[in-house]
Amino acid sequence: MGLFDKIKSMFTAEFIVLEGAPALSPDEDRALALGAVYAAEGHLPVNAPTMEADPATAQKLLSGAWDVHGPDDVDRAYAFLLHQGHRGYYALVAPRVDEVFADRRGARGLQQEHLARIGGEAAERGLDPERARAWYTGWTGAAVAGGHSELIDPLPASIVAWDAARVVHLSRLLLDAGLVTRDRAFEAMGEAVGLSRPAYRGWEEYGRAFVVGRAFWTAGTSRNPVDGDIGSFDRAVDRLLKDDGSPWLRLAW
Repeated sequence: MGLFDKIKSMFTAEFIVLEGAPALSPDEDRALALGAVYAAEGHLPVNAPTMEADPATAQKLLSGAWDVHGPDDVDRAYAFLLHQGHRGYYALVAPRVDEVFADRRGARGLQQEHLARIGGEAAERGLDPERARAWYTGWTGAAVAGGHSELIDPLPASIVAWDAARVVHLSRLLLDAGLVTRDRAFEAMGEAVGLSRPAYRGWEEYGRAFVVGRAFWTAGTSRNPVDGDIGSFDRAVDRLLKDDGSPWLRLAW
């Protein structure tokens, strides 16, 4: 696809299909669909695991965003998403933030109690205590600033959808950079399918949970705990749930 076609596609409702891409097996098709929110929001192919980036550009993105600098870092990056991810921090933090806002009379004292205990509880779960505190503070800040108002209510029990979609997104970059084989990439994506399917009843639950995961990630990694791009991802989920050409309409959950 040429530059003009890519720019044109950004102003249309069509999903991007890469011409000449190898046919996907049914399992590959389903695995790639986990990352369809990124494809719809970022105008990436829905039928091929690529960002259509040259190897140097893909490697630069991997180094900056994923701390992947070469083949030796690939297994570590996949392991984080598949065995821990941000869902572990969310499972620790979200119920405590909900507890604070359920009874505001003792909110300040309850927050102090949570912050005093959350580091130890994070360590018991194999999570980083400082990161757990950062996400507790950020997720609380997002709630105070109204950032939760744009999310589904009630919030999902798990944001494994966020981690699963990122496995696909990471795989696109790794393949473009030449750091993994196609088989290795789809093996990881297949593991992500196995994590996601028991957690949700369908693509809509999966998509909304992804958006919550994105908001949670932003809250713990940004000075502003409210995700300014959340609307773009919400619209991407909406398109995937109703527009022709969506892999989510074609594939049963």
